[in-house]
Amino acid sequence: MFLAFIFDNATLLGIAAIISATTGIATTIMGSKRARREEHDKDEEQCRERLKAARKEAEEAAMELHARRMKYGN
Repeated sequence: MFLAFIFDNATLLGIAAIISATTGIATTIMGSKRARREEHDKDEEQCRERLKAARKEAEEAAMELHARRMKYGN
């Protein structure tokens, strides 16, 4: 009975359509923000990995330089 009333009333159907559309837009916005955040996290993770590799390379170069200085002097 209540559903029949809603389906017969164009104003209520219009309101339901607006609410549904608004919810769809909100879901899309939240999804795009989440995707952007995940992409940022991935970029940040890759940056940390590159930084870790660069630090390791710098430490190895420093140890090699120290070894050469010890062997050949300043």
